Amino acid sequence: MGKQSEIKWLVILNPHAGSGRGKKDRAEIVKLLTKYGFQFKLAVSEYPKHTIQLTTQAIEDGFHNLIIAGGDGTLNEAVNGIFSQKVCPPEKITIGMIPVGTGNDWIKTFGIPNEYKSAIKLLQKGDTMRQDVGRISFTENESAKTCYFANMAGFGFDAMVAAKTNRLKDKGRKGIMLYLQALGASFLKFKTAKTHVIIDGQEIDELIFSVSIGIGKFNGGGMMQAPGAVPNNGQFQVTIIREIGLFGILQNLAGLYSGEFVKDPRVSTHDASCVVISSAHNIAGEADGEILGDNKFKITLLSQKLTVIFNPEKYLKFG
Repeated sequence: MGKQSEIKWLVILNPHAGSGRGKKDRAEIVKLLTKYGFQFKLAVSEYPKHTIQLTTQAIEDGFHNLIIAGGDGTLNEAVNGIFSQKVCPPEKITIGMIPVGTGNDWIKTFGIPNEYKSAIKLLQKGDTMRQDVGRISFTENESAKTCYFANMAGFGFDAMVAAKTNRLKDKGRKGIMLYLQALGASFLKFKTAKTHVIIDGQEIDELIFSVSIGIGKFNGGGMMQAPGAVPNNGQFQVTIIREIGLFGILQNLAGLYSGEFVKDPRVSTHDASCVVISSAHNIAGEADGEILGDNKFKITLLSQKLTVIFNPEKYLKFG
């Protein structure tokens, strides 16, 4: 990748990430980047979807190296900026993470340290890989919409939990209890719906609690909902949970974090590159925690289209 002094980086900082950690830690992050020899321009994301605009503008201005100081939602917006611009092929943009968010789920699969100094030293090493990206097509107000995700998309119960989590974050809640509180509150309101899922042509039509589509393995602050996902193998891991009940959820709570829950007979996993999800009343969707609303969704895989800085020593290794 060459010497760091020869590379111009755009650093996009989300001050709202981690319930305000981004704002609180801005000076520390800037100081560490400077200490480790990065030549960079700082851009601050000020409102929802602003990072999409900042990313698109950066690429138009000639930046090919981006650092995201934020969480999974900020990374998701940067990815949507990379894939919505037409100036540069997406795979020619390199993206690295300084984790500032609440859940920081994407970094767990890629071995990125959840600590500023270590993460920045990893950025300085500059090992890159190409990961897969998911593209979601749906309709909103009778207009065709497309969005992208780098980690995991969820439909049904998963989307309700993501919406509840976002509302709790807005109230300043954080930590693992945030996700467990969102899980409990959502379960009381959620009704399992008859759902039609087509996985690479294979049809499933039954009562479904949730569908998770993983590029990375983790979501919800460390739940391993796609334990078999490999981010660069050209396949999603699709995890389907059928009607399970409160006891089933409690029974599998530890397994959600270890990945063991997929052994439950009400759970099935599938490898696929295209998934279509629909329901009579439409189904709720989310991508990397960003809410997509109730709809019919088509999810397709773009193989090895995103260049990311990762940790080759810890990639796909946990514990």
